[in-house]
Amino acid sequence: MSESAPESGKRTGGRHRWRVAVASVLVALACILTPVAVTAAWADDEVGDTDRFVATLGPLSSDPAVQAEGADRVAAAVVQAVDVGSLTDALRQALGLDLDGSGPFSGSLQSLLRGVTDQATRAFVTTDAFDLVWRDALRIAHASALRALEGKDDATVTTSGGEVVLDLGPMVDRVRQSLVDRGFSIATNIPSTEQRFVLLHRDGLRKGQDAFRFLETAGTWLPILVVVLFVVGVCVAPRRRPVLMWAGLGTLLALLVLAIGLVVARRYYLDELPREVSRDAAAAVFDALVRFLRETTRTLAVIAAAIAVAAFLVGPARPAPGIRRTLAAGPDAAGGALARTGLGTGSVGRFVAARRGPVYAVVGLLGAVWLALWNHPTWSSVLLIVVVVLAVVALLEVVAAAGSGRPA
Repeated sequence: MSESAPESGKRTGGRHRWRVAVASVLVALACILTPVAVTAAWADDEVGDTDRFVATLGPLSSDPAVQAEGADRVAAAVVQAVDVGSLTDALRQALGLDLDGSGPFSGSLQSLLRGVTDQATRAFVTTDAFDLVWRDALRIAHASALRALEGKDDATVTTSGGEVVLDLGPMVDRVRQSLVDRGFSIATNIPSTEQRFVLLHRDGLRKGQDAFRFLETAGTWLPILVVVLFVVGVCVAPRRRPVLMWAGLGTLLALLVLAIGLVVARRYYLDELPREVSRDAAAAVFDALVRFLRETTRTLAVIAAAIAVAAFLVGPARPAPGIRRTLAAGPDAAGGALARTGLGTGSVGRFVAARRGPVYAVVGLLGAVWLALWNHPTWSSVLLIVVVVLAVVALLEVVAAAGSGRPA
């Protein structure tokens, strides 16, 4: 017997160390993959879905910077489309003057056309019609963007040096009709034309093509893999509470790295823009495109922080016991008061008091299910669920104290 006991202890210690090592590796791998999984889900849900893409960038039609950039591009296209020289020659011929498509007369006519067109385009971009044209152009541009990210060529985007653009031709047609309606009959000479509004520049896209292909494929299975790694890692660990706490902290740190990466990517993207492109408009497009990714990062960060704090507070390390006593003082006092007034909870309260751990685990699990069923949750919705779960736990503490007649 004296020899078998040490051998049994060695086997138990060996299994313990093995489980700790496996749990550590699984949780560390899950933390490292979390930013990649979040980005992959964003690429699959946001960039790869046309309806969501249009819904995300559609509101930019009311952004002042985008409106100003669009108005400038359309106005420039209208002026460039008009053959001012030919119109000047026609007027000179009607007046019996020498034909010369240049000179102050031509410049005055061009200035007049530019001024009237600027007014018409800036009025147009504030209307509902601009919003409709903008969304239609986004839908067409999204197909071009996907082909660009997939490395395919089409008439709008080429993998060798093209750009993802919006065709402002329909907007030029609307402005031309607006000028005619205002009595500016010279606008009838404006032909249909193509004018580009650069939505995404290909310098950055070309570098991200390989990454996009991977993220698009991994958008579905990688988040599931990360969740499985976390669950298995926590379950394998001999002491689950510390592993759960470090998993929350590790995830929080990984998401912080992702948030910093988005800030760096935004600055790099804006610094690489051509001079003729409005930085304010480009920044508005970038911010709208990554809004879901940023919101998801914040939401998961709140979840990770809540898990880490909860795992710490249920442990023995200081000051967790003192915090628990302080938080339980109110519900315990309320439950004791109910019991003394004859409103005790009886066997129900005693059941909750005796099985507090499993009961609270069920409450937490229901909160997790609620969060999982929430379509695109935000950090505020996570805080709401946390508050509701804490309120239910506090109510159960009152029930437990009222069943026993003394603090739980």
